[in-house]
Amino acid sequence: MRLSRRLIAWSLYDWASSPVPTLHATFIFSVFFTTAVMPEGGTAAWAWMTSASALAVAMAAPFLGRFADARDAVRLCLALATVMGALATAGLWFVKPDLSFAMLALGLSALSIFAMEISFVFYNAMLPSVAREDEFGRASGLAWGLGYAGAIIALVIVLLLFVLPDQPAFGVSTGDAGHIRITMCFAALWLCLFAVPLFIHVPAPPAVRSHEPFLASLKHSFRIAMTIPGMPRFLLARMLFADGLVTLFAFGGIYAATVFGFSQTMVLVFGIILNVTAGIGAALGGVADDRFGSLRVMRLCLLALAALGLIAIMAPDEAVFWAAGATLGLFIGPLQSSARAWVARRAPPDQRASLFGLMMFSGKATSFVGPFIYGVLVTTTGSDRAGMAVVILLLLAGWVVMPRR
Repeated sequence: MRLSRRLIAWSLYDWASSPVPTLHATFIFSVFFTTAVMPEGGTAAWAWMTSASALAVAMAAPFLGRFADARDAVRLCLALATVMGALATAGLWFVKPDLSFAMLALGLSALSIFAMEISFVFYNAMLPSVAREDEFGRASGLAWGLGYAGAIIALVIVLLLFVLPDQPAFGVSTGDAGHIRITMCFAALWLCLFAVPLFIHVPAPPAVRSHEPFLASLKHSFRIAMTIPGMPRFLLARMLFADGLVTLFAFGGIYAATVFGFSQTMVLVFGIILNVTAGIGAALGGVADDRFGSLRVMRLCLLALAALGLIAIMAPDEAVFWAAGATLGLFIGPLQSSARAWVARRAPPDQRASLFGLMMFSGKATSFVGPFIYGVLVTTTGSDRAGMAVVILLLLAGWVVMPRR
């Protein structure tokens, strides 16, 4: 695969966008919110906010995808979502460690999560503009790999410059947690800076305008999706394994802390290692995707993740858990990358954003199910190992439903 200017510019959007959820929703701001802004009830409020954001993404993605296709507005919609995400994320600078800022934090966080998730409906639809069909796997894998690398590098930078030092860089004060709040401005600036090449070098997808009324056009897109061989089963399979991944990401750190006594620092190191292996896996999986096909890669990844998850649950000691957990990343990256490549290959030119909207819907519509079952199992059995078993069941269910060809 030739690394053209277009492909590199498109792939850089993964690099540009990944630090936002990493710094905001996973490692830094979410912890700041639940410990300093709203220490009483903050965890529940954050969970409700993320659930509401996921539901909003699920409801809006099919409509916005169809709108972008019908109005030849894929690039414009991507630009608007990017600007919205950057502004909402940067706005979190104004959230101080006081309960009076809780609603501002939740509102801006919901807007940031919504915008960044929706941006991938339009971004994914541009894949055919930068690579041939026989290169979709490697192109998607390259972008996913850059995304993981960008998240790791951005995280290390903010830790070394702002979070860990007694005297943060650039004269940033630790008063009112300024050294924490500035990381949100850093993430927004990173997004805007590295997203620019896409808008300069990547052309808009070929225009295929629709003259149907919008709702009729949306129904038409859904009917087309249901007639594409394997698409209904793929969307259902993605709904299942996406729930499993959501549960894994949401409770993996909690599981490591409660079962194996991981400290906050150890959880952070574990997360960095997982991102490294996921990036490597995405890059290698892209090559396998183009050679063996997206479905074979996804089915192999689901089986491998279920097996490694079982080892992690049954791990007798910390060393086995570290090994199994770190290896998980090698299959998480290719699973997500191949899902994007498979839809890009199947989608008609005038339906790409629409089908990626349906793909986003399938990944978000039931994203509360896995965490809910996890909570029920932990409550009824008193065992975090029993709760994590839901991840294995959802991954295997996705493997069963996944189309064979």
